[in-house]
Amino acid sequence: MDPCEQFFTSLCSRKAYLTIKTHFRATEGLSIRTKGNFDFCLDDYETIFMEFHQSSEVLNQELEEFIIDGNSTRYELDEDDVTTYWTEPIVGTMKLIEYVCDLFNVEVNFMAIKYDSGDRLMKWVQQRQKRLETVRFDSKKRKKQFDTETLKRLLMDCEAERIVSNAHTTQSLQIQNFYKKCDYFGVNAETWFTLENLMTLDCIEILVGGKRFTSTEMNRFFKHWMSGGSPRLTLLKIELDNYNEQELMKGIDVKWNMRSVHVCTSEEGATCLFDGFFEIQKTTNGMSAGFKLENGLLCFGVWPCCFNLFRLPHLAFINIINEMNTTEQFLTSLCSRRTFSTIKTLCRKSNEIRITAGGNCLVIYSSHERLISYQFKKDPRRDDTVKVNGKSSAFSSNAELSKINTFWEEPIVGTMELVEHVTSLFGIQVDTVVINNDSGTRFMNWVQKNQKFLRMVEVNSYNSMEYQFESEDLKNIIMECKADSIQLNALHSSPFKIQNLRKKFEKFECLRGTWITVDNLMTLDCIDIKVKERQFTCAELNRFIKHWLKGGSPRFETLRVVVDDLNLHELLDRLNARWNTEKMVMLNNHPNAFNICEVVRSDGITAGFQFFNGFFWFGVWPTGNGNVLYLDSF
Repeated sequence: MDPCEQFFTSLCSRKAYLTIKTHFRATEGLSIRTKGNFDFCLDDYETIFMEFHQSSEVLNQELEEFIIDGNSTRYELDEDDVTTYWTEPIVGTMKLIEYVCDLFNVEVNFMAIKYDSGDRLMKWVQQRQKRLETVRFDSKKRKKQFDTETLKRLLMDCEAERIVSNAHTTQSLQIQNFYKKCDYFGVNAETWFTLENLMTLDCIEILVGGKRFTSTEMNRFFKHWMSGGSPRLTLLKIELDNYNEQELMKGIDVKWNMRSVHVCTSEEGATCLFDGFFEIQKTTNGMSAGFKLENGLLCFGVWPCCFNLFRLPHLAFINIINEMNTTEQFLTSLCSRRTFSTIKTLCRKSNEIRITAGGNCLVIYSSHERLISYQFKKDPRRDDTVKVNGKSSAFSSNAELSKINTFWEEPIVGTMELVEHVTSLFGIQVDTVVINNDSGTRFMNWVQKNQKFLRMVEVNSYNSMEYQFESEDLKNIIMECKADSIQLNALHSSPFKIQNLRKKFEKFECLRGTWITVDNLMTLDCIDIKVKERQFTCAELNRFIKHWLKGGSPRFETLRVVVDDLNLHELLDRLNARWNTEKMVMLNNHPNAFNICEVVRSDGITAGFQFFNGFFWFGVWPTGNGNVLYLDSF
């Protein structure tokens, strides 16, 4: 079947849906592109397989219907084009996107935002998936323009990797403090974009059209970069009002260079050739830079450079740096911006370095090393200073305990600066965020905004009522967490409930607290769920198993909970379960010959459940494992 046939076949029944979802052949590059609020398509960049249009005007009352998420909607089909009719069309778009994404295991990759779109669909997409590649804002120059405040809000709230603004506005637009982080930013239609906007952007590649900058302004930008600004930038293309070499180079040591340099762009593996350019003779953050005029655009490129520090041969200096362990490299990088740039450029990259960070603490792990950095309030008695991410901070250390202390006006900001410093130095990301009772969500949300992936969030009271969480704070942490896994080891001040716990995790562990309900288990979109303190009845577990048998929790693999009282009659009620004595469970690398009680879903997928090691285990049998279930892998 082609995707259109698979889509309509999946609507026939839950069994048909699960069969297609489980067995269809994936198409490389398949994704969803939206246009406005009411149109989207399913394609692989070369072929459009399906197009959807949502409308509220039903011209033909005799149209056929299908059911999506319990909602019946009329539709028309013209080859691969589907028109559906809804009371609120944007809700129809969301329902259909959610269904198509789940059926074909795809995500929204591209969004075209129109002048009348608003931010509802964009924010919904950003909330439901971790990565959105491109958002483009489109309007015509003389009609259908964006409202000024609407475009400003959309630009500030957009979290895509690539942002393109082809938008015209009804009135002049001004954005102060345009602190936007993305891989690519392009603006092509308006004159609102200022030099200050350019200098506050945190991007790899920037293209500015429609606004002409002066040579004096670009000279300011060059000096901004030389002072450590825009550290991720590798390529800037911009229109000039006048090309004046004297103004461009004022106060900057520049030499003409005839060699060829390949400058990296925001697209992985793609480069831009600089062949003959003016090279800035000062390196910054381990990078060299140059500029040239090409096809009417001023092109500014950045690339890695090499140092000859301490009058040592280049290879000898590389060997010295790589003889240092991770702690020594990090501490040396704090001496100055120059040492930071040198270490960053020449150290051997390692996959073993891991960062765990919280509100006022950062830990760097590497092989058998561990370095802890605590951030405290500024102390006027401290004289020693270091450079952290270009900022000066008082400093103390204890080599025996592998511990350092830094001092800041606001300790949490110091932790953020250290995270920026370490992640840039070693080319890594924060692995785990640890949240204590006084941390709130500020640091977690900052990390989630600044990197594409966060493996784990740990919420910890350290088994002490002194460090218990306010119930509302704990709820906010759970609902705002976007990490792959969350571990809740948190005491809380008063009982609470979470309605509609519709969160997506790889692993969810609730080790303390009795707030979680069987309804929460059924709304969680998780692979592995573990609940330790809350005890469930067999009737509740029977509900969860029936929920899975009906197609609920499609990604689910393993559930581990404590049972209040063993009642096989309630547990097995109307399950059509069977005992299997042939399958072997591997736990702690040892075989365990348990009698597993099995249930079979309508699509043929089998799951088993049993009581052992103090837990009730319910797990889906992986395909291809024969009669062995390796619980150690969960």
